Amino acid sequence: MTRVGFYILFLSFSFSSFGQIKEFGLFAGGTYYTGDLNRSHMSQVDYSLGAIYKKDFKNERVSLRFQLMYNSVKASDYKTGLSSQVKRNLSFRSTVLEFGPVIEVNFFSFRPGQSNPELSSFGTPYFLLGVNYMKMNPKALYNGEWIELQPLMTENQSIPYSLNQIVIPFGIGVKVNFTPNTVLSIEYGIRKTFTDYLDDVSGMYPNPSNISSLSAELADRTNYGELYQPEGINGTSYGLQRGNPSDKDWYTVFGFMLTYQFINRSTCPSWQ
Repeated sequence: MTRVGFYILFLSFSFSSFGQIKEFGLFAGGTYYTGDLNRSHMSQVDYSLGAIYKKDFKNERVSLRFQLMYNSVKASDYKTGLSSQVKRNLSFRSTVLEFGPVIEVNFFSFRPGQSNPELSSFGTPYFLLGVNYMKMNPKALYNGEWIELQPLMTENQSIPYSLNQIVIPFGIGVKVNFTPNTVLSIEYGIRKTFTDYLDDVSGMYPNPSNISSLSAELADRTNYGELYQPEGINGTSYGLQRGNPSDKDWYTVFGFMLTYQFINRSTCPSWQ
């Protein structure tokens, strides 16, 4: 994590001298998670909000932005409608704080507010790619209260998994000059994580005798509310598969970004 922090700071200082136009803005949209509890895209959507700082480079093809995102993800076996998952009956929600640099590479030359006929005066599609830090905190609803799952070690892990992770944002978008001083972007970005515990589900059902009673209740909810009869060994699901540890979790963020530009007066482009 320390090396990633140095990497982010390095990018910040390395690119700062090359920026010609600075932009500040906001992001608003939706987010959804895919993993052990949800396999469908655009399913069980929640919301995402963000703050953006961007530097646009002189070549009109590359922008570097720093983003601070507040994402909310959730999923429920019950809402999938799949009988095997409905029977498992797991669910979670988590806030995901995300911060770091993202590079935007434009398809066409583009400068905010620029109407030079040699450049794209209206807009351009773009790719995005970054390396960000994220902080998650999966919780489950139990007796009307949202309980933090990581401290409970619901799969009887030897140590708690880390709530601080690295995430790789990548995707596509379209940006247009909305007014002489604002740029409107529409973006769809996938997040590759390196954890299988965004949803607190990864491996096998634990032996309930080796964990606390609350952990056991939240680890195995197949008979929660007396909907189902427990299976497995000694009246529990102990020894059965709970999740797929080889399949890491992902989440996707999509929405609108509106940025306001601050242009150096010495190189100020005109809006015609």
